[in-house]
Amino acid sequence: MQAQKGIYDTFRRDTERASTPYPPAMLDAIKQARREKIANKTRERERERRGEILRRTVLRRNKGPPAHVLRRMTEEERKMDKVVRSVSEVGYVAQVKRKLGFKLRDPELWKREIGDVGDQARLDRMMQGVRAENERRRRLAMRREEDHLRDQAVSEE
Repeated sequence: MQAQKGIYDTFRRDTERASTPYPPAMLDAIKQARREKIANKTRERERERRGEILRRTVLRRNKGPPAHVLRRMTEEERKMDKVVRSVSEVGYVAQVKRKLGFKLRDPELWKREIGDVGDQARLDRMMQGVRAENERRRRLAMRREEDHLRDQAVSEE
């Protein structure tokens, strides 16, 4: 009898506690926590867009489509799926995202890659410099290889 009364009292207190309204201070704290969560996620996405590698970035990159979808995808579709999981919105990634119908944050961002019309001369000079350096390194590597082969032939005699 005493045990039943204890259970009944516990049930009554649970019901009473469940039916009491939340204190305004608690509701304010909950609203503020939700605002902070959204602000934190926004800052996190901004850091990610600037190039910082976060846990979220790695998880998204490693993630794939569900198994039943993956099974039906062609090799090209799998490759494109992997590409679009990047946070980037320029270059090849932007091209693939546009092809798949993704809404890009800044659709004109890809133009940075090819440069402004007025800046084209400077970019062309930079490209010429890179090509010249590549050619110089290629010639140097070929000379080293020829020297190595010559030394090897001499040592075998």
